[in-house]
Amino acid sequence: MSSASPFRSPMEAAPSSVALRSLTRPLQFIAFWLAIVTPLAYPPLLLGGLDSQSFLIFVGVVALNVFGLLAGRGYGDPA
Repeated sequence: MSSASPFRSPMEAAPSSVALRSLTRPLQFIAFWLAIVTPLAYPPLLLGGLDSQSFLIFVGVVALNVFGLLAGRGYGDPA
């Protein structure tokens, strides 16, 4: 019987995994900071009043914030 394990060790990353991680880390970085920065647009939009155009912009900013929260949530975790 062979003593070689059929499973890869956690230290050996598959090449596709490395390529995927090299693409997702910058996107997580951008999404993380998008989630930090977008709430700064809330006060000017709310204090200026929400007419139909401002309301659509506000909804778009909230959507960007939610996207940033979801996409960037794992950014600070060690790889």
